[in-house]
Amino acid sequence: MTFKHLIDPKYSSEDYFPINLSVANSFWDENDVSDIPVFEKYLQEQRALTGKYVAHGGYLEQRALYRKSARFQSGNVRDVHMGIDLWAPAGTSIHAFMDGVVHSYAHNDDAGNYGPTLILEHDLNTKKLYTLYGHLSISDMEKWSVGFRFRESEIIASLGKPEENGGYSPHLHFQIMTDMKTYKGDFPGVAATEELEDYKKIILDPNPFIFGDAVI
Repeated sequence: MTFKHLIDPKYSSEDYFPINLSVANSFWDENDVSDIPVFEKYLQEQRALTGKYVAHGGYLEQRALYRKSARFQSGNVRDVHMGIDLWAPAGTSIHAFMDGVVHSYAHNDDAGNYGPTLILEHDLNTKKLYTLYGHLSISDMEKWSVGFRFRESEIIASLGKPEENGGYSPHLHFQIMTDMKTYKGDFPGVAATEELEDYKKIILDPNPFIFGDAVI
């Protein structure tokens, strides 16, 4: 079984534990998950409970996080998370999923968005894959240029602080797509229930790629 070090490799697979941010977790009925001090306290409690450090989860999770954000509540309510999140402190190194070139990047700086975002393009078994890394540090952007090649496990960025990452507790949003459509430096990471079937055709479950042997 393979394990992909997307964040600092000092954390092994044994340091990871799942975290529940879903609407099914009654804790979020009484506590605001979007309040960073509230979330950080919960995160620390979960770390102490599990004896592990890197919280992860979120693929196809219907999240309480988006209940109070106009960004996700206007029109069709978007509350299904399409990537996986990995929580670690700001400044933690972020590593390339596999060999690839910079497809595009952007600072998506409106509230609730990704903040600094990098998208890499990969060749895998004659097919194209695209990986998105969101909530990064602004200072990393000066290192990126379209077409620049990163090798697997090479440091590509570091986690940003809340004031630069869209307003979240520091974490990596990681997402795998088979088609970028017309997007550059961005790709939807939260979907409405009505959109799920279409998005699931091009946004892959990242868990087998990170924690196991995926077949494409």
